[in-house]
Amino acid sequence: MMQREIHITPMDLLKAVQFKEGDLAKIAIISGQPQRVSMALEKLKNPLKNFSAFGYTFWTGEYKGKRVTVGNGGMYAPDAALVTELLCAGGVDYLIRLGSCGSMRKEINIGDYVLVESVLRGDGVTRYYVNDGAIPEADQELNGKLATVFKEIHKGMVWTTDALLRETKEVVNEAISQGAIAVDMVTSPFLTIANLYDKKAAAILLVSDNLITGEIGFASIKVFDAEKKMIDRAFDLIGVIDV
Repeated sequence: MMQREIHITPMDLLKAVQFKEGDLAKIAIISGQPQRVSMALEKLKNPLKNFSAFGYTFWTGEYKGKRVTVGNGGMYAPDAALVTELLCAGGVDYLIRLGSCGSMRKEINIGDYVLVESVLRGDGVTRYYVNDGAIPEADQELNGKLATVFKEIHKGMVWTTDALLRETKEVVNEAISQGAIAVDMVTSPFLTIANLYDKKAAAILLVSDNLITGEIGFASIKVFDAEKKMIDRAFDLIGVIDV
């Protein structure tokens, strides 16, 4: 039988990739989509690679006099949980996630932005962290600043699920009845773990499809244009964060 309290800690993994205290900035911009990470990386001055391991790569550089870390924070709940723990343990205090979501309101259109206020947990990871009734929440101060730089956004609860291809009418309508206005596959562990570490975290999600109308826009020019604007506005946020 296992005698240790835990097999591997976040610091164990960070030490395995030669991490040193202070390598990561206090502010991190995170996305699961590689093209968003690349666009964010282009904004950094003199970026240095912190590590590239386990399928994740992070860089830290300078943006308008502030150190900023940029990297891929996972596309699904399990890897998002892993990366969020590494960043929190590594000293990041402000975590800003640039994600995607499916709209669960007819009036929330492809190319719009959803600012997450809280999460309806439908993933399998967070039950290992918190009780079933726990509701992870975004940092209100960060959300207020994001609302200022993004201007036209929808705010509300987002449902996180592990089963993209099982978003049936039954489960979708149940999530809607509990207040969810959009669905993704990452925000639940991202905010749950940030809350546990007492970090300031927020997620802004770009709408790529609509579960009510059935519209699919993953490859539309509208999404591509909104993606570029999302990166620009996220870096505008850097200027109003005091670190």
